[in-house]
Amino acid sequence: MAVLVFDSAPLSAFARARQLPMLDRLAGEDERVTTSAVIEELRAGLGDYPELQDAIDLPWLRVEPLDDLNELVLFGNYAQRFGSGAHDVGEATVLAFAEAHSATAFTDDEVAVQVGREHGVTVLRTLALVARGVRVRLLSEPEAERLMEDLIRAGGRYPFSGGEFLAWARAKGLLPRSPSPKKTSAFRLSLG
Repeated sequence: MAVLVFDSAPLSAFARARQLPMLDRLAGEDERVTTSAVIEELRAGLGDYPELQDAIDLPWLRVEPLDDLNELVLFGNYAQRFGSGAHDVGEATVLAFAEAHSATAFTDDEVAVQVGREHGVTVLRTLALVARGVRVRLLSEPEAERLMEDLIRAGGRYPFSGGEFLAWARAKGLLPRSPSPKKTSAFRLSLG
């Protein structure tokens, strides 16, 4: 079982799309953690997006402070790279916690992904999580496409428009190039 450390961007997108139950499903048996700084980022957005309260109140998401000396040193290193904006602090805490605990950072921020990987942190994005869900049959391809459309409508930023997730995921190698044929179809083809 892996430990996923959630950044605010995926939590916000899933909350605003009213898809937090799907996020729970996609995270599977992974342990789910976030930092108190990420929760503060979400709280700051409540005036514009009241549905963020659902992400703040998730019963399956454990909130951790960053107070261990190693965590604080790592946070300082990441904060220097990102800056000190409120958004940057959340990302720095996620990467620091993930590195300190050999966990996986779950973020959609391009800079955080790059910096985390430079420091040897395993990073997971929403796109890879949804593709994994398709591969292990937690959701069908049409469900994945609808989910991504919902996330885009809710303000999620991804490198494609609505209706293009499957093609994008195939082009990036996250999904097989074409859907697997059914065994009966393959059998019929071999008879013909």
